[in-house]
Amino acid sequence: MVMPVSRVFYYVLFSAVFSFAFMEVVSLAPALAQGNSIEWGAGESMPSQEEMLRAIEVDAKKNGVELSAEQRREMKEGLDAFSGAMGVGEQMAKGLRGGVSVQPSNASVDNEAFFDAEDMVPSGQMSRHGPNRVNPVTQPASKLVIVKKNHKPDSKEAYLVAAERAMQLGRYDSSLDMFDALYAKNKKDARVLMGRAVVLQKLGRFDEAMGMYEDLSKVVPDNVEVKVNMLGLLSTRFPSIALRRLLDLREEHKSHVGLASQIAICYAALGDTKEALRYMGAAASMEPDNASHLYNMAIVADRFGDKKQAVTYYEKALEVDTIHGGGRSIPRDTVYERLAQIR
Repeated sequence: MVMPVSRVFYYVLFSAVFSFAFMEVVSLAPALAQGNSIEWGAGESMPSQEEMLRAIEVDAKKNGVELSAEQRREMKEGLDAFSGAMGVGEQMAKGLRGGVSVQPSNASVDNEAFFDAEDMVPSGQMSRHGPNRVNPVTQPASKLVIVKKNHKPDSKEAYLVAAERAMQLGRYDSSLDMFDALYAKNKKDARVLMGRAVVLQKLGRFDEAMGMYEDLSKVVPDNVEVKVNMLGLLSTRFPSIALRRLLDLREEHKSHVGLASQIAICYAALGDTKEALRYMGAAASMEPDNASHLYNMAIVADRFGDKKQAVTYYEKALEVDTIHGGGRSIPRDTVYERLAQIR
């Protein structure tokens, strides 16, 4: 990287050296880590502070500015800060190059703090050294994940987490086995009842799931989520009855996103595209970062023959998923395939 003296003059002269120096250090660290050199001139090493100060005075005179003693003192302070920042950059680079953390030698290291994310593991030349152990006290800007064991493997909480995780992964039979074991021990735990009802619904066991939702509604009679889930299940067989109850419930809970979505699904099942899109749009406006609402709108428009509107919703869903869903909140491959067919 070439650093003309005139450029240094203007950074110092306008008191921007502090922020600039840090930005330059950050941008140069990867290059330093790879063993690349930094050029401050035509193959020359970085000039000394006195040389830079003299160059600044020369530039100032060329621009018709005569520096006073006070201005010289301020310039020297600015150059001190700049040099200090560059020293930090060199320290960072050495740490990156050697695969060790940059921290005081006498700093205590938290042995439970470590990198635990694949996208943060170094690659290329740096991968030889593996992830670096960090200390959040001496390195507060480091990205890290702290894992702590809060429950024993055979505890109720551990079983709940495992059952919910299995359900999220689509392993419904395994999930149900774990929820059944928990249900046998306590038939009044709302979390167990809800989990068991949902997984039974996923497995298509309508009557058992409905019975479980009814038991749950007795335990938590004022829980809106329970009512929405139960009516959503009812809508798979009796959409008209479910819709009437959902609309009545919405009168009391107009800001509930899941309720608006479920009403939209009922309208779609009854063939009312206009109302289905209206309620899905309401849900999307309440959760603008959720691509699933737009994806559902695209499916409804597509199913009822409005290809142009479907394309618009599919594209918008992809955009929101990219920005807010990490590319994982909707089935992107399916969307691309469908777009290729209807565009």
